[in-house]
Formats: sequence, structure tokens, C-alpha cells
Amino acid sequence: MIKDFQKSAIIVGDRNVSYSEMLQRIHLFAQYTKGEKGDRVLILSENREGWVYAFFSVWARQEIATPVDAGSTAHDVAYIIKDCRPTCVWTSRTKVDLVREAISMAGIDVEILLIDDFELAPVSGEKAVIETQMEDTALIIYTSGTTGSPKGVMLSFANIEANIRSVSDDVPIFNTERCTLILLPLHHVLPLVGTLVAPITKGGGVAICPSMSGPDIMDTLCRGKVAIMVGVPRLWQTLYFGIKKKIDANAVTRFLFWLCQKVGSPALSKTIFKSVRKKMGGHITYCVCGGASLDKEIGEGLRTLGLDVLEGYGMTEAAPMISFTRPGDIIPGCAGLPLPTVECKIVNDELWAKGPNIMQGYYNRPEETAEVLDKDGFLHTGDLARFDEKGRIYITGRSKEIIVLSNGKNVQPAEIEFQLEQYPVQVKEAAVVQDGDLLKAIIVPQPEWAGEKNDEQLEDGLKREVLEPFNRTVANYKKVMGVFVYRGDLPRTRLDKLQRFKLKEIVEAGSHRKQKVETDVEPTFKEYQMVKRYLEQEKKVKIKPNDHLEMDLAMDSLDKVSLQGFIESTFGMVVKVERMADFKNVQALCEHIASRKTRMETEDTDWRHLIYASTSHLELPQPAVTYPLVAKLFKANFRLYNRLSVKGVENIPAKGPFILASNHESFLDGPLAYTGLSWGMVKNCYSYATEEHVRSGLMKYLASRHNIILMERSNLKNSILKLAEVLKLGRNVVIFPEGTRTRNGKMNRFKKMFAILSKEMNVPVLPVCIRGAYEALPRGTHYVRPSKIEVEYLPPIYPREDMSYQEFADFVRKTIEDAKKK
Repeated sequence: MIKDFQKSAIIVGDRNVSYSEMLQRIHLFAQYTKGEKGDRVLILSENREGWVYAFFSVWARQEIATPVDAGSTAHDVAYIIKDCRPTCVWTSRTKVDLVREAISMAGIDVEILLIDDFELAPVSGEKAVIETQMEDTALIIYTSGTTGSPKGVMLSFANIEANIRSVSDDVPIFNTERCTLILLPLHHVLPLVGTLVAPITKGGGVAICPSMSGPDIMDTLCRGKVAIMVGVPRLWQTLYFGIKKKIDANAVTRFLFWLCQKVGSPALSKTIFKSVRKKMGGHITYCVCGGASLDKEIGEGLRTLGLDVLEGYGMTEAAPMISFTRPGDIIPGCAGLPLPTVECKIVNDELWAKGPNIMQGYYNRPEETAEVLDKDGFLHTGDLARFDEKGRIYITGRSKEIIVLSNGKNVQPAEIEFQLEQYPVQVKEAAVVQDGDLLKAIIVPQPEWAGEKNDEQLEDGLKREVLEPFNRTVANYKKVMGVFVYRGDLPRTRLDKLQRFKLKEIVEAGSHRKQKVETDVEPTFKEYQMVKRYLEQEKKVKIKPNDHLEMDLAMDSLDKVSLQGFIESTFGMVVKVERMADFKNVQALCEHIASRKTRMETEDTDWRHLIYASTSHLELPQPAVTYPLVAKLFKANFRLYNRLSVKGVENIPAKGPFILASNHESFLDGPLAYTGLSWGMVKNCYSYATEEHVRSGLMKYLASRHNIILMERSNLKNSILKLAEVLKLGRNVVIFPEGTRTRNGKMNRFKKMFAILSKEMNVPVLPVCIRGAYEALPRGTHYVRPSKIEVEYLPPIYPREDMSYQEFADFVRKTIEDAKKK
């Protein structure tokens, strides 16, 4: 293990245990287990000094260590006892009653050994000798149970050695000089290998933190002079938001954070925010995140504070690592390169891995082993992934967690859950579930915000303060259309993974509470019946009187404009688009209409009438003389820096107006869409942007001088009229129908406004396919990477009478998507 036996092996509180004493205590523990080679020994205890001795004593006797979650129920422990039939259990005095109950339930004779009796007992001076055969089974780790029944993962000493070698010999992270913090529960393979076995075998030693509380963590970091800290995403998220809150409270520190974020220099960040590292003991060299993926925003924020987080990706079946980010090559959101000895490939979007780290199989489950380990030795991870040009792995989702909607859209719930938790005043925790063909959120409200409110008041508040602003930022299929209030903690494993299979009970309980509301008698007054009939035709769903226009019916801005037109033509009155979400439900809207209508005639939304309405009250932006020059300068820059290639310019219509519709990969797409257009065409092109992107006075002025029409959320009708006026004048419109940049490189659904303009004004659509802009400037980055970019102009598509607006929009999208895949 180590040559200097007087070096610190374990630091716990004021106690400092040398390697010599540790080996003596392991020898003491090993005298009390009576099993033979290959027998299983359970270890069920909270993290403590004696846990370490019990664990290594099992290896000293060439038995198989089986760590069990100290937070397990007696039923859970009984299941494991019956499955692996251990000879004995090492446990603590606080857990002994639970173990006795579990043994009784299992009906198997198992010896109980108390860690407390031996942890500080006198030792003889004889040291344990741990000799292992690489092919022997070292561990049986039971999976954390995010989807139901746990399975025992058999890991050999060779599996563990492959991991340790990768982060000590191949990449020198663990060494004799770096102490590691034991914080996470040791029954899980990540903290077991990463915070105990690796640092002990490599001579760096460990410091055991007594709890997950902030003061205990900081105290242990300082006492142990900890250099390596391993945590799960929620720990790093809590740390980051706690620090950021203090930074945001002061204008100077707020500016310094902004400056470090813009400059992107690790050296500058570590200098400016030196106090952050000092409060963490001053010796932190590596922060490590595992157990689940760390959101890019958190990774980038911590990096701005001078804390580089090495992310690892893996699973229990890989002991645990498959890949990890290397020091000096940290990209937030990236899972890094595979271990040097591991071969990875992607099959049908799923990541497969093969190497000496891959498990021996599931204990006593050959059929289930065969489901994930193929005949060639590849582990089918169940995770969706992609490689970048250097072979780094990006995990894009979990196949078993994906919600598939009836329209074929795939939704990763974890992505939405993270965004909902960005409303920390109202939301403590969030989980997204599928309810029919809608997404709904289970939200644990913050106690301070919840106060004395009842569930109905909380749901109304969450819809208004969280879901409505969130839904304005995402594509329609990602909108959350309902909320269940849950007054408790969401079911999670000890490593903070959400146990999704347990969410069904919460949804059913929430639905039961709502049954009374949903069985209310439907109104019979004519205004309600007419609006209901219209909405059912538009949204293709059954309308209930208590449906909210956004939360339940997923009405976007264009849907509301259409409804506005229907109300105006049918009832002779105007309901402003920005006010529609203020109505509690459809019935409340209809009651408002009934009290203020001037007539009642049945008509469909007349888009042609709306588009050809008077525009004398509107003013189009006027282009500056430099406008085309700016576009050409952008093109020259892209050619030099990004090796820009432009194809299909022969497809650009020479005469007449057209609508240029492009996929939306990054902030670069605006100038990229113009790169194939002539000087004269650029001058006659108008683009479309949301108010959120043009907030300052300077930006608004520049927009007005560069042919940018702002989408006024408060008056979308005027925005549509301006675009229509551009086309009437024989000029062109540049639009990104997705409405927002891609988050993962895949195209979002196209909104139908450009299709309405095309069909009603008989104007062709020029599809444009942009490739490489996402890689050059993905979300969350602040500098352009020199990766190659391609822009391809596809043949024009003329309006199709046989298609609805949305069908035509989808057809254009598919045309671009097909081209993007080539």
C-alpha cells in the first residue's frame, strides 16, 4: 500500500490515524469474521472510522464486501440478505435493531458484528496483509433502485484497479500528497472507489466528514487539508448558489464575477476569488462531480469562481467510471474522454462501453446480465450520447427516462426540472411527469413562500410565478401544463438520484385531490359553447371550463392571436393577447366576453383579413448605409475563422419576395443566414427578433437601423402586420421558426407564423440549413470556437394548398432536418 506507515491514513475530527494503526485495526476486525474465500459480508453503517476497517478486513480474508445503504428499510436489507446470503453483517449500534429485523424477515441465520465494539479497541501491533487476485470478485454493489428492484453488481479487483490506474498513473489526480474528503455514503461505488479505495491505496489518505452540513464540510476540509473533494450535482449546485447569492448582493463583486465570466481566464478567476478557495481550506486542487451530470450553468459558474470541476460519467456496472474530464480540458456539460483502456461506441444513439472496468455480471442473474452485456463484451449503458471531434463524450439523456409524446417529441425531464428549480423563491424541488399527452410538474414549494396557503392557492401561485414565465422560454412540446403540489421530499437515492418509479403515487394523489374540481357542471351559455367549439377545433383536445389557456391548453403567442381574431370577428370586441393568461380559466374568459360583446356571429379566424389590415399606423425600421457592409464583414470573418462554406446560392430567388427560414443553432445564425445573399438582397431583407434580445436603448437603436423587426409580446398582431408589409413591398423576411436556439444540437419544432404568411400571401419559403454553428457557439459559451461552419440554401418551397399552416411548417422543418443529416 505505502512505504511510510506513519503517514496519516484517516483523519476524523481531532483523531489522526496512521497507515500503521489502520492496518493493525483492519487485522483486529479480520479476526472476527469466520467466513471463507468468496463468502459475502455485509457492511451496513453510517460513514465512520470503523467502516473503513470493516471494509478492508473483508478483503484481508479474501471475502466479498457487500456495502449496504445505511438508510435502507428492513425490507430492503432483507431483500439483499436473501439475494446474496452473507455469512455476517458489520453494523453500528444505531442500526443493529434494523439489521435484526431484516435477518428475521429474511429467515436466514446471519452473524451480527458491531463496529462500535472494535473501532477503538486495543490492537496487538500485528498488521493486516491484503493480497488479492485480480480475477476474484471484490464487491457486490446493489444498484441504487431508481427504477425498482435492485440488482447485485459483481465487480472484480481488476475492474477497480482499471479505474484507479486511470486517475493515478494515466492521469495523476490521486497521489501520496493529496488527501481526499469522504462525504458521500460509502455504500455507493463512486464514493467507495473514489473517496476511499483510491486515496488509501495511493497513499494520500482520507478525511471523514461527519455530516453533509456546510459547517462540518468546511471544518473537515480545513482539518484534513483536503485536496480532492467528490460531490454530486446538488452539492455543487448548493455551493454555487450560496456563493453567488453573496456575490450578487454587492455591486463590486457582481462586476468582478461578470469580468471573470467574460475573460474566461482560470488564473484571473483563482486570483480574484481566492477567498472562496481559502474558506474551503486553501488546499483544494480538484473538485469532482459524479452520480449524475452537472448542469452546464453550474459548471461554468464554479469555473468563474476559480473552481474547476472534473466531471465523471459512469455507472455501478463500470466500477464506476467510463469517462472523465482531464485537468486542463474541462468543458462544462462534457463527460470527458473515455478511460485509456476503455473502448466506447454509439449504437442507435446509445453509448456502449467495453474494457477491464466492466462488471463481471449481476449476481445470480445471468439473463439480466445478458440484456446489458453482449457477447462481444460491450456494456449497453442505456444512456444517450454523442462524441465531439476529439472523442469526448456528451451525455444527452437517459433512454429509460425519456418521455415520448404522441407527436413523437422526446422530452428529457431532468432538463426541465433543472430550469424549474431556477425559481428558488418558490421551488424547493421539482419533478416532471407525463400525464396523458401533457407534461406536468410535481413541485415541492419552499416553506417560506408557501406559508399558510392551501394546495389550490399554491398551485395558482406556482402557475402564475413559475410555469407561465418558464413556458414563455421553451418550445410548445416542452411546456409544463399543470402542477401537483407535494408537501414532502421527493423520493431520491442516497446519491440524490430521483426515483422516478415512485412518482406515480404522488401524481395519483394529486389527481385525486383535483377530481372534485374537474367534475364541475359545464356552463351552458352560448359564448362559452362557441369558444369551446373553436378551441377544440384548434387544439384537438376536449375543453373543460377550468382549463387555463397556457397551463392546460399550451396556447402560444400565435394561438392567442388566432383566438383574438376569432373573438373580434365573432363577438365584436377585443381581448388583448397579453391579458389572456390573466383569466383563471376558459369559463372566466367566456364570462368576460359575455359581459362585453357587441355582437355574436360564428366565424373562423380570418388570417387573410388580419394580414391585409391597414398598416398606416406602423413604421418599419430603416436600414443604415453600412447595413449590407456589416453583413459582408461578418461573412469575411466566418470564412477566415470558421472556414465557412456557402452552398446552393443558385436556389435563391432572383425576383419577388421570399421568406428565408433557417434552423437556429446559435447566436451566429443571424449573420450566417445572410452570407449567400447579394449586396442588394441584404439591403432588402428584414429579420425578426424578440424583445428579450434587444433590451437596451443602444440595441434598440441598432435594431432600427439594421432592418430588425421586434416581436412585441404585448402586441403580436402589429409584429405580424409589419412582416406582412415587408412582403407586400416586394422585400424579404428572414425568420428562425424554432423561436429559440437549440439546446442539444437537435432542431426544435417550427412555429407556424412564417407558414401563415407564405400561404396567405403566396410567397415562397427559402429553406436554409446551417451546420456547425452549434459546435462553434453552443449555449452558455461566451467565445466562438474555430470549428467549421456550413450554410446551404435549399430549393424554394411554394405554398401547399393541401396542407394546414402547421403541416406546411412541419414540411419545411423536415426539409431542413433531412439536409442537416447529410
